[in-house]
Amino acid sequence: MKKIIVCLCLLTSIACAGIFEDSFKTYSKDADTIFMNAISAINSSKQFQITEIQSKNGYILFLFGSRYYLLTVTKKYQNQTEVKIMPQNSDFSQGSIVAKNIFALIDNQLSYQSMEQIK
Repeated sequence: MKKIIVCLCLLTSIACAGIFEDSFKTYSKDADTIFMNAISAINSSKQFQITEIQSKNGYILFLFGSRYYLLTVTKKYQNQTEVKIMPQNSDFSQGSIVAKNIFALIDNQLSYQSMEQIK
């Protein structure tokens, strides 16, 4: 019985590690730039609805379908920023899909800005 419980705990932790891994991304830009790009990215898609923005704490609460998600922007180093997207109801069934979509939108925003600077 102990072996079964240990195996189940191990499998659960491995599965959760994969889900959480998709919820984080590090960018080599300053936190303010990433925060503004995150707002713009979420606002650009009609499937996401921004509910609350706290610029001092660096978080955005948004709605996808009927579920709330929290995006946090954290400055790690001088020009390194971490973005984390987590569901607010601890239901991780769609969390990684939402996070991947948001990260793709942020990446598109940043690449568009880079192309504008080149012009």
